[in-house]
Amino acid sequence: MNDLRRVRIKITGRVQGVGFRPAVYRLAKRFSLTGFVNNTGFGVLIEVQGARPAISGFVLALQSEKPRQAVIESLAEDEIGPVAGEEDFLITESSRSGDLSAGMPPDLAVCALCRRELFAPEDRRHKYPFINCVDCGPRFTIIENLPYDRRRTSMKKFEMCPVCSAEFADPANRRFEAQPNACSFCGPRVMLLDNRFGKVEGDPIDEAVRLLKEGKILALKGVGGYHICCDAANSGTVKLLRERKKRPHKPFAVMFKSLEQIGKYCLLDKGEASELESVAAPIVVLRKKKNYPFLYDVSPDTGDIGAFLPYSPLHCLLLDRVSPLIMTSGNSLDEPMAIDEKGLKQILGPGKIADFALAHDRPIVRRCDDSVLKMTGGGKIMIRRSRGFVPIPIRLPVKGPAVLACGAEMKNTICVTRGDQAFLSPHIGDLADLRSYEFFRESVRDFVGLLEIKPEAVVCDMHPDYMSTRFALEMHGVRLEKIQHHHAHIASCLAEHFLTEKVIGIALDGTGFGPDNTIWGGEFMIADLRSFVRVGHFRQYPMPGGAQAILEPARMALSCLDAEIVENAGEVMARFLPSLSASEKQVFLGMIRRKAHAPLTSSAGRLFDAVSVLLGFDGQVTYEGRPAVWLQSLADPKADKIYDYEIHEQNGVRVLSFAKTIRGIIEDVERSLDAKIIAGIFHNTIAAALARMCVLIREGHGLNRVALSGGVFQNDLLLEKVTSCLKEKGFEVYINRQAPPNDGGIALGQAAVAAARNSVERRADRK
Repeated sequence: MNDLRRVRIKITGRVQGVGFRPAVYRLAKRFSLTGFVNNTGFGVLIEVQGARPAISGFVLALQSEKPRQAVIESLAEDEIGPVAGEEDFLITESSRSGDLSAGMPPDLAVCALCRRELFAPEDRRHKYPFINCVDCGPRFTIIENLPYDRRRTSMKKFEMCPVCSAEFADPANRRFEAQPNACSFCGPRVMLLDNRFGKVEGDPIDEAVRLLKEGKILALKGVGGYHICCDAANSGTVKLLRERKKRPHKPFAVMFKSLEQIGKYCLLDKGEASELESVAAPIVVLRKKKNYPFLYDVSPDTGDIGAFLPYSPLHCLLLDRVSPLIMTSGNSLDEPMAIDEKGLKQILGPGKIADFALAHDRPIVRRCDDSVLKMTGGGKIMIRRSRGFVPIPIRLPVKGPAVLACGAEMKNTICVTRGDQAFLSPHIGDLADLRSYEFFRESVRDFVGLLEIKPEAVVCDMHPDYMSTRFALEMHGVRLEKIQHHHAHIASCLAEHFLTEKVIGIALDGTGFGPDNTIWGGEFMIADLRSFVRVGHFRQYPMPGGAQAILEPARMALSCLDAEIVENAGEVMARFLPSLSASEKQVFLGMIRRKAHAPLTSSAGRLFDAVSVLLGFDGQVTYEGRPAVWLQSLADPKADKIYDYEIHEQNGVRVLSFAKTIRGIIEDVERSLDAKIIAGIFHNTIAAALARMCVLIREGHGLNRVALSGGVFQNDLLLEKVTSCLKEKGFEVYINRQAPPNDGGIALGQAAVAAARNSVERRADRK
């Protein structure tokens, strides 16, 4: 008894709602320890009593054998006096969490044990499409209120049978307090509906498999909403889906049965495999292998494919029998994803997208689209941060009052802060569509209500016409702050890397409203979380017709040629811009010369648009960024030259001009150099020019850290070249890893800026 000791252990992190307490219970039993574990306001509290070696082994095992979705941020041990007569280890009643984020877990991909049971004929949950345990299953998408327990989820309508109840109450069982726990006797059920919403006779999954093999298009109710799915190898069906969805070129995501099957069609490394098999189970952008023609129908513009694995039991049952499948968001063009019968009516029916629907009766409380990422530059780049990652908070380097950040217009997300935690919402979409704007408003109410936060400040973009800005302006009783678009981009990168000092920021994207009333998008700044100074930008060009030039990139090519080609300009324009008639050229040149409806832009995105047209892009912008995607796919990464460029000073700011680059491209096309080589040289030139600008800024300001953000940096070819050039010149380079570099990360940057500004003000007030 003299060797008996008792230790109190406090653990913070993602440790509630993830099966942490039953894991602690099982480890304590293994090491013959007594004591208790419960949830608290800070995380988890454990007291263990036993022999010194046993406690040491327990603590080590706790860190190495924690549930796969748990994250331990801190573990503090304090030795306290032993308790006489204690004989057991208990999971005791928990207090309501003070840190609600600890009990707001993300949705988790089906685990290996549940998958094994799903296909085991002797198991009582054999082929049950809603099998789950503490290590997997829906979480965020079924929570109605916090704290997270069954009666506050959409599972409350399903009363557990005696067997499920016994599992739920047994700490030694891996379904202990698994809130969605159910079986075929007491849980949700699937049904197959025809296009008039009538139930189809027979086993729903058997019939769905038959229909998919016959080339039908199905709406499939998943975890966070409906997918539209079909046989990816059926070229005719894929083309029909493109027609019905009005999506002629944008890539579709493809769900494969296994890693082995993905490896048959795509190049795959260990990092990508790890992400595919993670609890988040995101879509991972991979390089296609060359010898499978059907992949062209899936992704016609690029050499990439968005691949992912079955992450719900229902997916597993389908993909086991027909694979691979197109799995794209269940929505009409630019509308929110369907989650219920009302939404399903928009995509299922005569003349609509889907022929049948494989539905179920477990309500989805909130939409959560699939996350998308790619591996590049030594880590992952988020393209869309949603299912599996939301609502995991991103820790900020500053604490401030509660903030609601309303994000941008495109790829909108919102962000709510609590102390030093930022909660980024699931992907909402483009707010120009009324239904997406309604979804935005719904998301604001949901996030603020779920976290029980009353924002003291609302933050928005400076652009006066963004719907998110208009929403912020209509809020009363809160302080309003407007954050410049590109400062928010850089701030998002600084925040997630915990940087508060000034850095060189490079923000490259398509559109952002500048304080000088021009359109920014190729920006160099000295920035920290509180403020920024613009110290450089790309040369500005007029956009004839304003935003219409984004949809018709030949207009931007015309603008660049008009500015940069002196000799035989008319002949060059006629040769390189066949899609524009002589009268159209005359009208657009008139806009440029009169400075009428032709705003100036420094946008990197518009420069990429212009160059893509010069190299043969067909001019149809059927999805955002298509010209740049096409140009990246065209580029030969082995090209080793660069074009000339110029840097000069104008009004105290450095201007990066690619005039000589454009003339070099024209010359190379005229001498029949392969367009792939030209596109590769163009990427090299952008990278070299960015690095040179940073060297000049460093010489003037003594800064050696560079933060890169903005949608252009989704271009992994450019990102890798820029990063390499900067590191060769001795810079420390930071890029977005947790939030998207595109406008999906703007809300995080807005929130970080507001938190930094107000935290400093509060410290000053206390002095």
